[in-house]
Amino acid sequence: MTMRGITLTAALGLSLVLAGCSDDGADEAVTPAATEEGTTESTEGTGDAGAEETDTTGGTADAAAAPMDDEVCVDFFQSGAVQLADRAETDRQMLDDAQVGDPASYGEISLLSQRIEDLVEDASADQAQLLERINAPFVEVRDAVLDDPDQTVSDAEITVPEVDTTDSAAAQEEFLSSCTS
Repeated sequence: MTMRGITLTAALGLSLVLAGCSDDGADEAVTPAATEEGTTESTEGTGDAGAEETDTTGGTADAAAAPMDDEVCVDFFQSGAVQLADRAETDRQMLDDAQVGDPASYGEISLLSQRIEDLVEDASADQAQLLERINAPFVEVRDAVLDDPDQTVSDAEITVPEVDTTDSAAAQEEFLSSCTS
């Protein structure tokens, strides 16, 4: 492993640890609680501003909860405390909102990209193609930062290129459909 690779790995690990430990109270998440009918309810009040919540994923949460037999599908949609599918949606939104500019947010995108690449190795040809499309914006951001001689992943501010995430989202929907059919 090269010195740059060691530095990158150390910086990503540190930024992810720091991101997981910080609690500035600004981004309190709504935690769903299971009900008897198998649906979820918010455990926190939404106040006047959010009287009604909508599912911005188009119902993908219910579809992803369907039984899956394929190991790659399970690994992407159902394994772990935070599934790769959810992380991909969140990271695409961060890119769309231009919220990637520090080591922690960049580290999340880089780590997600590596995890998806690991899944590609075990995937069938059709699955690999969809996973590569899902991963394309994350790889583009990761490579742009690593290839820029004027910045490092540990800089206080990281400049990432503007990327189009629409095909990635469409590929994720196609992958979900293939995993649940």
